[in-house]
Amino acid sequence: MLFDAHLHPETLSDLDLESLRAFGVERAVALGHHFPEPTSRGLREHFRDLLDVQLPRLERAGIRGYVALGVHPRAIPRRGLHDVLAGLPALFRGGRVVALGEIGFHRGGPDEEEALVEQLELARRLSLRVVLHTPALDKERWTRRLLALVRSHGPQPGRVLVEHASARTVPLILARGHWAGLTVNVGELTADRAVQLVRKLGSRRLTLGSDAGDRPGDLLGLPRAVHLLERAGLGRTLVAQLAFRNARRYFGVE
Repeated sequence: MLFDAHLHPETLSDLDLESLRAFGVERAVALGHHFPEPTSRGLREHFRDLLDVQLPRLERAGIRGYVALGVHPRAIPRRGLHDVLAGLPALFRGGRVVALGEIGFHRGGPDEEEALVEQLELARRLSLRVVLHTPALDKERWTRRLLALVRSHGPQPGRVLVEHASARTVPLILARGHWAGLTVNVGELTADRAVQLVRKLGSRRLTLGSDAGDRPGDLLGLPRAVHLLERAGLGRTLVAQLAFRNARRYFGVE
């Protein structure tokens, strides 16, 4: 059984989702994403699409789906952010929205930081789980800044999952008591590199996600990584924790 902790199904075809299911993905979290020319109206429509369209698509493919809703750093509107965030709490009712995210930094700067802090404070007030995005460029510097803001404005450390973690940032994230997300896809971690990291660090507070749908990449990177973990002889318990149990525990869907 596989739990993809980081998926963007709106840009995947039905056949893609069926392929994921055929290779063992039984649960997945669909996260708030970026889109061209974001507006406050576009964000609200994006959130409704995730709930009303993408969840049923996942279910039809045989995947139990959950949603994380938040304003991605590449989707910050010029106007109306506060109104968008004011409408978020109502969407968290019902049990299918399991986190606020993905939020964080893409290029950094005052606008991204302001939007991030406002969402972190919302998560702290409502005791929500958070999924944080870290950028590809200058990842260690921006991760350190992200962790500092979480410490000042965010929820409890155990309710924070920092995604797109690297070999250099995973130790920083875990040392603060957060969870670290390993993204098995082109441009992030190869399946082989993910196995090396797990050999070194173990499985505690680590999740696996594909980020499939964000860009052209390896749709089956997550199943391939789990297969390599099994072949590496790391033990059935450790593999099961990384493949399924950790994500289920973090998102509170046990």
